[in-house]
Amino acid sequence: MINKKIKRIAFNRAAMTYDKYSVLQKQISIDLFDRLSLIKIAPNYILDLGSGTGENNSGFKNLYKNKKIINYDFSERMLMRAKSKEKDFLGLNKILGKNNISYICGDMEHLPIKKNLIDLVWTSSSLQWCTDLNKTFLGIKEILNYGGLFIFSTFGPKTLTELSAINKKLSQNDTVNSFTDMHEIGDMLVANGFSDPVLDSDEYTLTYSNVEKLFIDIKNIGATSSNGQQKNGLRGKNYFKKIAAEYDKYKKSGLLPATYEVIYGHAWNMNKNQNFKTFEIKHE
Repeated sequence: MINKKIKRIAFNRAAMTYDKYSVLQKQISIDLFDRLSLIKIAPNYILDLGSGTGENNSGFKNLYKNKKIINYDFSERMLMRAKSKEKDFLGLNKILGKNNISYICGDMEHLPIKKNLIDLVWTSSSLQWCTDLNKTFLGIKEILNYGGLFIFSTFGPKTLTELSAINKKLSQNDTVNSFTDMHEIGDMLVANGFSDPVLDSDEYTLTYSNVEKLFIDIKNIGATSSNGQQKNGLRGKNYFKKIAAEYDKYKKSGLLPATYEVIYGHAWNMNKNQNFKTFEIKHE
């Protein structure tokens, strides 16, 4: 179970370092935009759930000119960072209009947005922080306009498998956050009334010269474990040395791998009279 209080503190703390260390998250968003560009849709209202520091705003503006963009995030400091970056662009308000980008601080599991208002709901690298994915999907379905698109990326169960295996071996506990399987996500989308879900997955591997740099990356994007319980002994120097020793066994060509499984998907909110089918898994 995700402890939302701990998670908000972590993301607020990481607001000023997120852009520097979120290399993987930026690449995932680029890949998600590539998928979005192939889909025919002309949205008026765009909602970015888990918008962070507003890095996706430029992508939306490139694809859809002069549309309403809502940045929605759990961290008020992330949103403050996003707003400050928009102000850095001289003349931006003259180009976009003062109300083209708005900011809401809230939990994506409780969306205070009018039903059937949003034409495009986007979320990248954020769904894994939900405690109830079914509830989240239902809320997204309710705010989507008929014919609206939900497009997302999230992390799958193979994420940080090296670190997860080490923690289980050393402490019989897994301090890595749990992730939902792609097939389960597809079943949830169908169960919540989404039409024509399409899902695929990809694996990314980051490499590090030592374990300290991996942990620095995780900390500085706010992605530390938030499972709601503190496990004795997991923060001490001795335990860290044990992790480092075990991680060395994964070393290849002098570098330590960190594997991430990324699930991509999209689905539609169709009228009640329109038929929808079970989800499709794409195989690359």
